[in-house]
Amino acid sequence: MPGNPKRRIPGGLRGGAIVAIGALLFLASLFFAVALTLPSDTIVATLRPILRKHGADLSAREARFLFPAGIRLSGVDLSFPGSPPVALDEIVATWEWTGLFRWEPVRMRIRKGAASADLRLSPAFWSARSGHILLAGVSSADLPLSVFSTSGAGFSIRQLEGRWNVRSGKLAAEGAGAFDFLQVPVPAPGSPIREARIEGASLTFLIRGKDLLIPKLAGTFEGSQVDGTGEINGALSPRDSTMTLLLRIRNPFDGRIGMLFDMLSKNAKNANLRIVGSLTAPRGEFQFF
Repeated sequence: MPGNPKRRIPGGLRGGAIVAIGALLFLASLFFAVALTLPSDTIVATLRPILRKHGADLSAREARFLFPAGIRLSGVDLSFPGSPPVALDEIVATWEWTGLFRWEPVRMRIRKGAASADLRLSPAFWSARSGHILLAGVSSADLPLSVFSTSGAGFSIRQLEGRWNVRSGKLAAEGAGAFDFLQVPVPAPGSPIREARIEGASLTFLIRGKDLLIPKLAGTFEGSQVDGTGEINGALSPRDSTMTLLLRIRNPFDGRIGMLFDMLSKNAKNANLRIVGSLTAPRGEFQFF
């Protein structure tokens, strides 16, 4: 039947294309073979100057590439200027193609004992414009801040999850978390309670710019339910931050809090726990009315 004849690729071009594809596959295989056998010192020496440009220093006992696109570091010491190093058991960073559907193809998993962090980042992970974080089993004992061991402040995260994005240079984030406990010292002279420990705490949070807002915080203190809200200004700089959390204590005549009523405010009917200070050095004070 009459019709337009089908165009055919000349045999020479077909042969050249096959040779080019074969060469590319060979080079890719060679690259992966070399990368997977590189010694740890070479991998760490390659990563260190990149991290130093972003204000971090790194050493690792062992490092190796993962197929098809990833790297695993074991026995890691990670440090930032002005802070002591953090010892980590393992850091695993991979490129996951399925993450492109969420525009978060970079995944980084960090582990230290029972504590773990799982981050999913946008492609430009060194300056991620969006991402998702999941923390589990992280406590103040895992952080290199002496204030937690000397002041009586501390925390233990059961699970905390959040998502963030940066638009027009402004950070916005939201999430929620559950804590085994939150603890702050109570330095008031003569107080029979030297620290306030909130058990089974849960909270929701928002970050707008540099400030962290806590629309809801709840838990138990000395057997009494507590709930409230708070705000932390400059939360991205923990040492320089200023916080104000106000928690209402329900049924305050139960437990040790009742002693405070008897000793300090015999006519009071209600009690609040106010937490002020910075993220690295919080302190609590009781208010009676």
